[in-house]
Amino acid sequence: MKIAVVGLGHMGTAMVQGLKRGSETLLAYSSNEKKAVELEIPTYQSYQDLLNEGPDVVILTVPAKLVTKVLQDLVAAGLSEKAVVLSAAASVSNADLRAAAPQNPVTTFIPNIPVAVGAGSIALAEDPTITGVNEENVHRLLESLGDVLVVPESQLAIAGTIGGCSPAFIDILMDAMEDAAVAKGMDRGQAGALIASVVKGTATLAQQSNLSAADLKGQITSPGGTTIKGVLALDQHGFRPAIHAAISAAAGD
Repeated sequence: MKIAVVGLGHMGTAMVQGLKRGSETLLAYSSNEKKAVELEIPTYQSYQDLLNEGPDVVILTVPAKLVTKVLQDLVAAGLSEKAVVLSAAASVSNADLRAAAPQNPVTTFIPNIPVAVGAGSIALAEDPTITGVNEENVHRLLESLGDVLVVPESQLAIAGTIGGCSPAFIDILMDAMEDAAVAKGMDRGQAGALIASVVKGTATLAQQSNLSAADLKGQITSPGGTTIKGVLALDQHGFRPAIHAAISAAAGD
């Protein structure tokens, strides 16, 4: 299967890095020749040249405001009606994609940067035009990049906010924890490695245990212990309201 990634910004680059871990043939469209050289995949500066390679799947990772125009231009340049079009822009609906490419199977999804290492969290709002083999191929493709959660399109925005923005929030948490460890005399490199391991282990346990976050927290917070004291300190300093505010702001509220 030939996959064309249109746009090599941060997300497009992450998608390519993740897909390179598999066996699919990768192509790209970008005006950034330096990025193309770094990624070591065939990259084109014209839609016609890209489409001459006959991609089976086209992944749009351009800014949301450009998605429909780019898709219309691809159609005008000869995009095959058999090509599946995936858009990674949160604010572009399946209806928008269908209007821009009425003959193509289309769907919208929201990945996050960890797709670069096959550990992404991907929200997928399947359009009815994606059926049969195309549906199987889309799922296989996205599942090679991480965990896929199929959601109603009405929930795609909040799912995308959680999946797409949370890595930055978690990075801030990790950075703050690292600074706190250094303030207590720990080597920064060792602190960073330990914190990354803790986050990884906590996430793995949450996925595999089927317990709620509250239940998992309860397993660690013994009566009168150090952990519950730290939890109360977080609450006293507005940790939870800050998280709620960050997600609401990122969701556009």
